[in-house]
Amino acid sequence: MSGVKIVRVPNKLTQLVKRGGGIAVGEAVKRADAALESLEDASLAIIDEELAAIDLLYGAGNPDRASLSLDQLYEHASRIIDAGGGLPGSGVEEAARAICELVARSRASNIRDCDAVDVHVATLKVLRAQGQKLSAAQRKTVLQGLSDVTDKRAREA
Repeated sequence: MSGVKIVRVPNKLTQLVKRGGGIAVGEAVKRADAALESLEDASLAIIDEELAAIDLLYGAGNPDRASLSLDQLYEHASRIIDAGGGLPGSGVEEAARAICELVARSRASNIRDCDAVDVHVATLKVLRAQGQKLSAAQRKTVLQGLSDVTDKRAREA
């Protein structure tokens, strides 16, 4: 009878770790933070452009706003969601999602509520300007308020 022969298969991850090189986790985090900071100005420019377009179409200064389709509001909010990644921890993306939710529910209930749109847009502006300075609990409260406005309008339908 012959003996058992154990064959060790080389582990590629172990070999890579032993080889060294690369960068330390701390350095990788610093580089990622720097990359996010470089996106902030571009993100702010996009968000400001989209907010200006929303104000022009759906702001109180437009007497025809109640008769406009909400499709463009949804599109502008979607673009803000895309750009919101450059403002981590601000709540901007979540507030823009809340606008999209408001539009979706407005379509489903066939209700146009300019006051609810105004509340959502004003909140989005506050979060764009001050969201990163708020605590997580404060942001959560603000965003819950948007959800409450949307839910209230849906219940009234």
